[in-house]
Amino acid sequence: MTKFKYKGYDANSVAQVGTLEAESYSEAYAALQYQGVKVVSLAPERASVVKLLADYSTRLKLGARWCSVFFRELSVMLGVMTLHESLLTLARAAEGHVSEKILKDLVATVEGGETFSAALRRYEIIFGADSIQSVEVGEASGRLQEVTANLAAQLERNYATSRKVQGAMYYPLVVMLAAVIAAGVMMNLTLPVFESFFREQGGELPLITLILLNGGRFLTEHLFLIVILILAGIILLAAAYREVEEVRYFFDKVKMRIKILREIELRNLFSRLGFLLESGVTLDAALKMSAASSGNLEMRQLLEKIKTSVESGEKFGVTLRRVLADLSPLYLGLIVTGETSGNLVEMLRQCESMADFEIDETLKALPAKAEIYGTLAAGVIVGALVFSIALPILNMTNLF
Repeated sequence: MTKFKYKGYDANSVAQVGTLEAESYSEAYAALQYQGVKVVSLAPERASVVKLLADYSTRLKLGARWCSVFFRELSVMLGVMTLHESLLTLARAAEGHVSEKILKDLVATVEGGETFSAALRRYEIIFGADSIQSVEVGEASGRLQEVTANLAAQLERNYATSRKVQGAMYYPLVVMLAAVIAAGVMMNLTLPVFESFFREQGGELPLITLILLNGGRFLTEHLFLIVILILAGIILLAAAYREVEEVRYFFDKVKMRIKILREIELRNLFSRLGFLLESGVTLDAALKMSAASSGNLEMRQLLEKIKTSVESGEKFGVTLRRVLADLSPLYLGLIVTGETSGNLVEMLRQCESMADFEIDETLKALPAKAEIYGTLAAGVIVGALVFSIALPILNMTNLF
């Protein structure tokens, strides 16, 4: 059983806040509706900090590709075995591996009578809320093998995208690192020589040279404290992102303004909606489930608005045009066409392919842009250093 935190209102518009235990998100939502609570937010209760750190550590040890490999192997085994047999086989094969404990726990949980999605929810940080939501739908529809195959494909695509982005960032990061090292050497070794010389000659260093010289001296003298403050700032920001909804919403909103991250979010949404509708889930229920599984708070709020409008009778395409004003007309055209012709699933698949194309095109241009911006930034740093050294040399003529 999983604990869920909820916020909502009863029939008298009185705020209702609390927790309840349920096997799945859909069961928790249905239980609240039965109690007459209009749900505003519903999410699994967060684990303790110790468990979070342990799960993050395990996730790092497993590597970015483990989940896609797990679902791929599971989908193949489900073609010839039961779920329990498949998990047991995977657990035996993972003996001595980091994943052994997770897989054995999944086997024990399923043996105990809980659903596979409930077992996965114990390791939500590792598997992801959207993957668990899809598994829940697959169990309910009897299409778990197909779901795991689709999940594996989606996770593989996301992994390939992240690897391409990381690859594009290597060159500018190396250039910036070299510029920073050069700056550190000059500020701590070269510029002090000019300071001593000018002091002996009774001259004054230029302002830019003094700024860099004093800045380098400050960084050297307080390096340990600066590192501690940076680490503390990162920890506080991570805690605020996790605990303060407004902070997380701000960063998620920024993510939605970055083209490649926005297209990835849309691609996952189109894929999820298409699969849910194909599984026999109604559009409003598919929107609700997609909102619940989305990791982006802004996208979640937008989907909840769309769901409310669709439930009130508004056309899906019309609602999208109104709520997602900056959504590409190509996506809107396909969705409106699919809704009108009764072939919305196929049109969502087309939208997913288009989002894939946009991501690939952005990734192709990313290395060149990263090189340009990285070189420009490094050039500014090196230029400031050269200028700070050249000015004192030119001013030497005034001392003789």
